[in-house]
Amino acid sequence: MIWFLTRSLYPYQKTGGGQIRLGQVDALKSLGWDITVVMPNYKDKSINIVRNVTQVPFLKNQRISSILERIGIYEDYLDTWVDTTFDYLKSKIKKEDIIFSTSGGELGMIKLGSVLKNEIGCKLVINFHDPLVYSLVNGLKLDNKFHVNREEQEFRYLQNSDLIISSSKSNQISLCNKYPNWNDKIKNNYFGYIHKIDLTKYGKKSSNKLKIAYVGSMGLLQKPEILYNLYRKLKNKNIEIYFIGNINSYSPLQNISDKNVKFIDFMPHDEFLKFMVENIDIGFVSLVNDYLGACVPSKLYEYLNLGLPMIGALPDGDGKNIINDNGYGVACRYDDINGLITVVEKFTDDDYLNNIKLNIIKNRHKWSMDERINDVNTLLKKVQEFGY
Repeated sequence: MIWFLTRSLYPYQKTGGGQIRLGQVDALKSLGWDITVVMPNYKDKSINIVRNVTQVPFLKNQRISSILERIGIYEDYLDTWVDTTFDYLKSKIKKEDIIFSTSGGELGMIKLGSVLKNEIGCKLVINFHDPLVYSLVNGLKLDNKFHVNREEQEFRYLQNSDLIISSSKSNQISLCNKYPNWNDKIKNNYFGYIHKIDLTKYGKKSSNKLKIAYVGSMGLLQKPEILYNLYRKLKNKNIEIYFIGNINSYSPLQNISDKNVKFIDFMPHDEFLKFMVENIDIGFVSLVNDYLGACVPSKLYEYLNLGLPMIGALPDGDGKNIINDNGYGVACRYDDINGLITVVEKFTDDDYLNNIKLNIIKNRHKWSMDERINDVNTLLKKVQEFGY
């Protein structure tokens, strides 16, 4: 039995992270693992159990809990949930079980897995979807906002693990450098995209314009307006750019009036896939913080699934390397505006664009979650039988 601890799961949370976690659960189940998901219930005070998903109440004010985390009163904003869930699970998990603690930057799931292992003696696997927020990653910190040091907390709960799986080589290297005695148990596994789509189902609509889309979160860590600023500086205006997502709370993209700039709200996933294949030529991906070089944006995998060449405005790290090293497009540093303008201009050459697209379609099977999860399966079997 695997006890899969997560703060979010689709469709309970309709986010990219929630979809990735559901994809992991489904992929592991297809390989024969018996899985129970344990996650917070953010809506009511009852423990809800639906099929293989158990929701334990967490009704604290998250903003206040995060402040208490920053000043060190809580180790993590999920601390009260960790205490409640520990009491609920400690009599249910068996010594031969595996706890699979995911983290999208929070400590709570890692902490819960660690204290349960102390109590029960079961195996513990930690899966970093993103590095622990406000820990040091390759010597860098997320930002300069005050937050108590998390290195001691990270060490305390990671040391109890049997296996640590990062989602980027950059974070794997950082963890290995911080904890050299654990190098044998620190592995990396790229998630990949969830369900391979059949590109032959859709026909590309003819257009004389190059269409570039940014998809996903609109925020200061992504600064999607980089794409608009590039467009404004281009001599060739035979381009349309699309922003797909919610811009309502992101002012830099508001009040733009240009016939070649389109804004589209989130769509149902099937509708989104159809729209992208039929209309879009290039996927744009951006992150504007050097710390985030240890993160791989999930939209990068989505673009690969869609067979879309990519333009990246990214920090040095895994996302940039995946695009450039595999010939899936061109990624520059997010602050290299002149370099990015040159890249966009190169993509106006149809032959250049089509050669990259053919390369992606030829190789995209390697990035499906069904393919990537096989390495995790091998690691889990080793943990189950021998440990590290």
